[in-house]
Amino acid sequence: MQDVLKRATGNYVVGDQFWDRETELALFIERLREGAHLLLTAPRRTGKTSLMLEAARRLQDDYLCLYVDLQKSHSPADAIVELALASHKHAPLWEKTKSVFRNVLDGIESIKFEELAVTLRSGLTAGDWQSKGDSLFEILAANSKPVVLLLDEVPILVNRLLKGSDYTITPERRATADAFLSWLRSNGIRHPGKITMVIAGSIGLEPVVRQGGLSATLNTLTPFELRPWSRETAAACLRALAAGHQLTLPPEAVDEMLDRLGVCIPHYVQMFFDYAYREARLRGGNEVSRDLAAEVYRHSMLGTRGHAELTHLEERLTTVLGPQLQLLALDLLTEAAVAASLSSAAAEVLARAHCGEEWIERLRDVLAILEHDGYLRARGGSYVFVSRLLKDWWKARFKFAYVPVKKRSPRR
Repeated sequence: MQDVLKRATGNYVVGDQFWDRETELALFIERLREGAHLLLTAPRRTGKTSLMLEAARRLQDDYLCLYVDLQKSHSPADAIVELALASHKHAPLWEKTKSVFRNVLDGIESIKFEELAVTLRSGLTAGDWQSKGDSLFEILAANSKPVVLLLDEVPILVNRLLKGSDYTITPERRATADAFLSWLRSNGIRHPGKITMVIAGSIGLEPVVRQGGLSATLNTLTPFELRPWSRETAAACLRALAAGHQLTLPPEAVDEMLDRLGVCIPHYVQMFFDYAYREARLRGGNEVSRDLAAEVYRHSMLGTRGHAELTHLEERLTTVLGPQLQLLALDLLTEAAVAASLSSAAAEVLARAHCGEEWIERLRDVLAILEHDGYLRARGGSYVFVSRLLKDWWKARFKFAYVPVKKRSPRR
């Protein structure tokens, strides 16, 4: 682990900026070398993408690692196009990949990379994405090095396939999602020792497929959980950041920052430091005291500057649940924030109000997603926020328009 760390609050980190995850990384690489297909799970901003890309960097001598981002995909055909494009950086592989799309690439001598996706997509029909996808897997399996496929945002795509733009599961949509997941599963089985897959995403795949009754399609995947940093690791990160920026960060300030966060999600640890560093510099100093850390938490982490970052967690609920169930999720989370916990009785009241006679099934689905994706955790007979930061932000954002269930007047 390095002694000096640069500020990094953007997308992902690799190499010298990959902080401390050596144990998790070693286990992750070990499973990949064993040929296990992995389902990488973790709360958002914990470092899933960084873990995958750093593993790819360290495996590059022995494996061909392809990172495939399905964030913008809306159909299985879109996924096939993204898989094909991932080979573009590898000339011999790309030459073989082009043969799968000869129906649209023959006769074209040169084409800009930005135009490739549209061109390849035009060569796919709804009925042949599987055959072309199978051909791509055959090409990968014949590569001189074994291949690791890092498939990011698969849950986002599956959720779209399953629910469409109106967030309604229909038999046709369920069949499409089933076909895509079964296709991935069969190709994973078909090429042992040649292709290893990692499935990851910013939302959980398991709750999504459970809603569609498709859990069996995941039975070849081995769960790999990436947990938040320990308090000790987060403290070491803050000290390294301070050392790298000639900032004095006494132990009591470190404790204040970690106490405020509650859970040490790597991105938020570094985001907190970034705000504290800038505030200290703006005041003409080079020290972050306990009081300054507390002030930065209130005004920056919970204020408008932290708003955009944390609002994304709220937006993800719409992506997974759709407008109606998102409203239930917002009420459940606001109840947990304002009342300090979400009791089973309060959850029932809120679910009945939003979902009527279907409240039990809908509440079960929503709570499963909130728990799986790191918003809430069960404690006794209630649910509480996992992250103090998220709880405080949620309370600050919604408390003025919300009346806790216990304080509501009974309906007549």
